Amino acid sequence: MDRDQKRNEVSQLKGTFTAATSAVVLGFKGLTVDKDTTFRKHVREGKGQYRVSKNTLLRLAVKETVFESLTPHFKGATAVATTEGDVVALAKAVHTFLKDNPAASFKGAILDGKAVSVQEFQTIAELPSREVLISKLLYLMQYPVSGLAVALEQIRKQKEGAA
Repeated sequence: MDRDQKRNEVSQLKGTFTAATSAVVLGFKGLTVDKDTTFRKHVREGKGQYRVSKNTLLRLAVKETVFESLTPHFKGATAVATTEGDVVALAKAVHTFLKDNPAASFKGAILDGKAVSVQEFQTIAELPSREVLISKLLYLMQYPVSGLAVALEQIRKQKEGAA
């Protein structure tokens, strides 16, 4: 890789890190191309990006971004998954990938601007999807109204029966 290619790579990575709200650093060894391709697909489905690059270039790209604290994790075989949107979708894709591929490892993550531990990451990954959470919230908001309607209907039936 010549200097121009390296500058271009750093520029692209810098753009990715600048736009991203969350990033997960992964270590991988002995990963097959099929598994890597499948993981890339799952990350893309969650509106994220997955990139393997040289550690030196990653260190240069994260300078002066919220992800600068990930620099110590750029050692060995390193990949970075980022997203500008749904943090939970990215966490789920990475968590599933790590469960299915013991050769891969979690090195570090910053989700929505906050560094998270492995345990916090797993907790986030196990959250229900955004759609499920919204539907549960809507159910809880509608429950008192529907409960009131049922209660009023029962009172109406009692009064009709008494009359």
